[in-house]
Amino acid sequence: MPVLTNHPLKAVFWDFDGTLADTRLRNLSVNRRIVEDVTDRPWQDVAALTSVEAYVAAWNRVSNWQELYTSSFGLSKQECTIAAQRWAVFQLDDPTPVPLLKGIGDTLEKLRRLPQAVVSQNERATIARILRDNRVDHYFTAIVGYAEVPLYRQKPAPDGLLSALDIVGIEEPATVLYIGDHETDILCSANTNRDLVAMGREFRFRSVAALYLSGDHGADWSVAPDYRVYSPREIAQLVDGLCVQES
Repeated sequence: MPVLTNHPLKAVFWDFDGTLADTRLRNLSVNRRIVEDVTDRPWQDVAALTSVEAYVAAWNRVSNWQELYTSSFGLSKQECTIAAQRWAVFQLDDPTPVPLLKGIGDTLEKLRRLPQAVVSQNERATIARILRDNRVDHYFTAIVGYAEVPLYRQKPAPDGLLSALDIVGIEEPATVLYIGDHETDILCSANTNRDLVAMGREFRFRSVAALYLSGDHGADWSVAPDYRVYSPREIAQLVDGLCVQES
């Protein structure tokens, strides 16, 4: 484990899909509808949409949703813009349930003393509704989705994390954990630190790879996370350990 900076731990930020909630079935269903609506092609013609396993594998090969749509679904940039407009609408009326990942509720309660936020490439209203349906929305001070940052400044660009920092309003100096299940989340944390240093701000992010769905996935990522966890319970243990180091 790396040593924390001398900045105290003051907040925990989360990715959403695959980190807080199991959205795989819902997102697969929505993306099938989007491809058919935008391209007039049957989703069965897209290999990445033929199963949950194929969808997850395709997502793990890309850095953000636009790359998924262009490289795996075959959409043009213009079609990506239309797809972004369909996402929230199709999420709203899709009946596929989205459960929290096992142990997340208990972990959020254990971290309640710290401000928490979500920074995701999903849609803000969708995230808020799922958190509310699972009765955990009260733990979060901010939700930053794909529409809250410019279309081509999605993760791994730092815009989402920087926006959440401003919304949460914690004081400098501070360390913030960013927990995510994808290489892009780890890159986003590193890119945000680079920009924070350039701006002379006394915030630092520490990345946490949430590997409780993917197991050993992440060993070949281009940038190593600061921490790896294999269950939500380990996140609470990590935070407790970091707080003890500060005292």
